[in-house]
Amino acid sequence: MSRRLLENTFDFDSCCFVCDPDNDGGMKQRFYFDEESGRVVAEFKPDEQFSGAPNYAHGGASVAILDDAMAWVIIAGHERFGVTRRIETDFMRPVSLGKTYDVEAWVESSQDRSLEARAEIRDHKGRVCVAAKGTYTVLTIEEAESAIGGGAKDNPSYTKELA
Repeated sequence: MSRRLLENTFDFDSCCFVCDPDNDGGMKQRFYFDEESGRVVAEFKPDEQFSGAPNYAHGGASVAILDDAMAWVIIAGHERFGVTRRIETDFMRPVSLGKTYDVEAWVESSQDRSLEARAEIRDHKGRVCVAAKGTYTVLTIEEAESAIGGGAKDNPSYTKELA
């Protein structure tokens, strides 16, 4: 399986709460793009900093991980930036602090400037603990320029037509 580390190689600082390794107040979550499946994958091991109940991760921490995984699959798989329009989340099993979970995200469909993605957090037995379905609006070059303060027009991949 060929996995590529996803990181900010763009010409702007993101200070992303979920994935920026330099954000001291953030989660510092690492994501990878699986070239064969076209999916984003990660290992998520919540610590006490993200506690909701004494031994469980806060539901918001799980949703944040899933949202970022879906955003990364849009970036890595479709070479676009997307903003979250809607996320529906189902919590089936608790996510325990200190345990390692698998995260996976994929794009289900794309139409014009709308992409639908799904993501899951699974335990070591492969059981889905948290599942999310997200709808994302793909940014135009002008919107990307506004969001990042310039530079999108200079990114050759961003000038490609949407699939």
